[in-house]
Amino acid sequence: MFENRKLRKKINILEKKGLILPGDKILIAFSGGPDSVFLFEVLTFLKRKYPIEIGIIYINHNLRKDVDKDIDFVRKFSEDNGISAYIKNTNVIEYSKENRKSVELAARELRYNIIGETSLSEGYNKIATGHNLDDNVETLIFRLLRGTSLKGMKGIPEQRGNIIRPLLQFEKKEILEYLAEKERKYVIDYTNSENNFTRNYIRNEIFPKFHHINPGFRRKINELILEINERNMEKSSLLKENPVVQDNEKKVSKEFLVEYLEREEVVLSRGKIDQIYSSLYEDKGILKGKGSKEFFLGGGKVLRKEYDRLEIIKLEEDIYADKKGSIADSEILIRNNSRNLWKDYEIYLLNGDIKPKDILSEDFNKQRSICLSIRGLPHNIEIYARSRREGDYMALENLGHKKIKKILIDKKISKWKREEIPIIVGKYLKDNKETEKILTLGDIKLSKYVKRIDKKNIFKGEIEGKILIIGRKNER
Repeated sequence: MFENRKLRKKINILEKKGLILPGDKILIAFSGGPDSVFLFEVLTFLKRKYPIEIGIIYINHNLRKDVDKDIDFVRKFSEDNGISAYIKNTNVIEYSKENRKSVELAARELRYNIIGETSLSEGYNKIATGHNLDDNVETLIFRLLRGTSLKGMKGIPEQRGNIIRPLLQFEKKEILEYLAEKERKYVIDYTNSENNFTRNYIRNEIFPKFHHINPGFRRKINELILEINERNMEKSSLLKENPVVQDNEKKVSKEFLVEYLEREEVVLSRGKIDQIYSSLYEDKGILKGKGSKEFFLGGGKVLRKEYDRLEIIKLEEDIYADKKGSIADSEILIRNNSRNLWKDYEIYLLNGDIKPKDILSEDFNKQRSICLSIRGLPHNIEIYARSRREGDYMALENLGHKKIKKILIDKKISKWKREEIPIIVGKYLKDNKETEKILTLGDIKLSKYVKRIDKKNIFKGEIEGKILIIGRKNER
């Protein structure tokens, strides 16, 4: 097995990289084709040297009529080799229509989702795919034609998370020659010879023309990929900190912004990167310090600029009504002597003969909170919490009126976080007309109608008048 010195050398290099380690439980994305059969051969060879466990998973995309013979092959292959096999079905056409995605992209997403779920449920710590050197070159050409950033020039990564690709330095020709020599059986997917998909067209129509110009073009392009990866590793060693945090002595080049995006596994076209960079930085590479901005990067990720720093975050829930990050207005009445919740805040209005410890939550003392007495307003006032509105202003002690928007800007609170801060208002009737006064901007700014009091004092004796307590459930 693997008497060929060239193949043995590549396997030895693979071992040195530490892609496969003793004790690994590896699930092969198995199609029954030559690449996945060869991958099984490589892992079986390594299994003789140190303990690893191997399983295979086959995904039926329901795109071909002759898929039953492939499934039969997979079942027999697992029986002959004494390994576990998982055969899963999915409807790619239906998924692509529902999500308005190409069949290629839909198949890829479903395949990785199902394999990931299976590996997790069955206890596999790694997933191995049969991508080879030809696939890597094909991917680079595909990305060049579509338009790519430097990240795309790096080709397919050998490892991303728990997904490994051990065959990236093996040429397709080498794989087929080995399988023929060892008389290993595999199945052929006839759709690979059809040019319906872009990748198939590149493989079947463009590559033969490249071969006519230079028969060794695959190796040459692979050498370019390896050189790009090596230089990127050297550059990454320089990127010890987030380079986009504003520093008066630090100039940020577009190249470092690209590296930051790559580190966060964000893939963007060069045009999009140019647009982001010009929006964020001055000509000399200094981060524009005023205001806040937001760029949607796809994949549920957002690049946010908050005054003097950038941050890439993952949106876990869709709290935005539009790309501006605004949310629908909400208003609740703050009930007396009870716990009132508004987003990440809990608000209490203590009034009358009441013991605070009977009302406040058990973890209240651990929270960031302020205690306020309401003053200078009628006794029939009702307290509400609501989101901010255009034109809101607050009457400040000895400072006159100031717009809420201006306060938020002065405090350098980004626009998407402004909607999460409650405006606490008092409403009452004056001359038979409803009047509203803003009491506080969350726990950030107080109006002249409230006065801060020591939290400890509210636990001494009876409560006199109205006491407003605002606490954050989560420190942020």
